[in-house]
Amino acid sequence: MSDDCRAARGVREPAVIDTLPRLKRRGCNLLVTGTVSDATANRATRRLLGAPDVERKRILVRTVDAPPVAELLPTGVTADDSSVRVFDYRPTGVACDSFGSLGGLASAVSSAVDDFASRSTPLVGGELRLSIPSLGSLVATHDIASVERFLRRTTDAVVGARGMGHYRYPGPRVDVATLPLDRLFDGFVDLREHARPQQRLSLPTTPPTEWVDL
Repeated sequence: MSDDCRAARGVREPAVIDTLPRLKRRGCNLLVTGTVSDATANRATRRLLGAPDVERKRILVRTVDAPPVAELLPTGVTADDSSVRVFDYRPTGVACDSFGSLGGLASAVSSAVDDFASRSTPLVGGELRLSIPSLGSLVATHDIASVERFLRRTTDAVVGARGMGHYRYPGPRVDVATLPLDRLFDGFVDLREHARPQQRLSLPTTPPTEWVDL
């Protein structure tokens, strides 16, 4: 995925092209789905977190089964950077850290967003990037109502800072259809491995773009 939320260069679907710049300016949240290798999923995550040579504020939320941090952050960006926040979530009873619940995690993410947004230089549209690369783990270990509340708080925080959030589910979108996807997410990115990694983008009211190389 390109840095400004476009599916790829050369996409011709006018409804998608016309909407994406507005989503970037106001803030947006994307659901990323598809059964692909870790290498492909991690590549999509790195791209959605933004080019390393452009000023970004990045928040990464990892669960028990998430890949290592170094495989998720863009090349040259580390967890020690002042513009990066990494949260490792372990639900209560699983080697628990300071986040014993999804509510506590949502509060921590919101506080991090507020911290970045309150700095002397105001955030521009798309400057804040949030990634939850293992949404599947949250869905598997919590009831759907709790996951929905967590996503509502997190997506609202991202949009409030005019940021871009993406949430990776390692299967087809239909597997999480019990969530109100069209209300939680502004767009959907599908991944596949068809000779090489590919992606396509759709919006709640538009059909998907053509498949293009990731």
